[in-house]
Amino acid sequence: MNQIATTSFPPPYTLQVNARAKYPRLKMVPHKGLVVVIPVGFSKKHIPDLLKQHEEWIRKIEHHFEAHRQTVEEAFEVLPNTITFSTFNEAWQLNYHQAASNSVRLTMQGEGQLLLSGNIGETALCRQVLTKWLNRRADVLLPPRLTQLAASVGMCFSTTTMRCQQSRWGSCSSKGAITLNSKLLFLPEELVRHVMLHELCHTLHMNHSAAFWAEVARFDPQWKLHKREMKDAWKFVPRWLTAL
Repeated sequence: MNQIATTSFPPPYTLQVNARAKYPRLKMVPHKGLVVVIPVGFSKKHIPDLLKQHEEWIRKIEHHFEAHRQTVEEAFEVLPNTITFSTFNEAWQLNYHQAASNSVRLTMQGEGQLLLSGNIGETALCRQVLTKWLNRRADVLLPPRLTQLAASVGMCFSTTTMRCQQSRWGSCSSKGAITLNSKLLFLPEELVRHVMLHELCHTLHMNHSAAFWAEVARFDPQWKLHKREMKDAWKFVPRWLTAL
């Protein structure tokens, strides 16, 4: 359940009612802004006080995001010449060919070479095609890494799905189905592992209780550092992809 609300302070925010949440919390999401997450039954009349209580944090994070934000207009003007997945030792060279067509086609031209042909002047269309390709590469590269990690820590999951998401790096259902963000391909290895371990631990604890974090700490002694780094991990995602 989502609801858009606006006030003079803070800036416009998205309200999310989360059945799994025990306490209200705030988060700032790239290209979405301030999100207020409240548990079921939480009175909305307390939201202004909640926001005022965290005014300093909101202003600080908002300023930080603004300093690093690339505008949607800039993103639409930029198409990549190369795409690199350092954690997976992959690098792709992109070539473009304008042709008489209303569509854009992506083909492989040998090892590490991609060709986008067709109406490449439509950058939004090119980015959509590249995003679909990214999901396919994620489906090849991420599941084996997750399976390997699960085996090493003695955990298991039922299925895994790749999605190119804006605000979540991963999720785990009550049936052990893990969803991973395809944009993980751009993150450093230790952060990819942190996200995967986080979701695997949810197969044991469907919450963020002390027991959950204790399980995470068993296999990631630096989890607090990695958790902090994840707040700014969107900086690793290339500009052509962030406005999708």
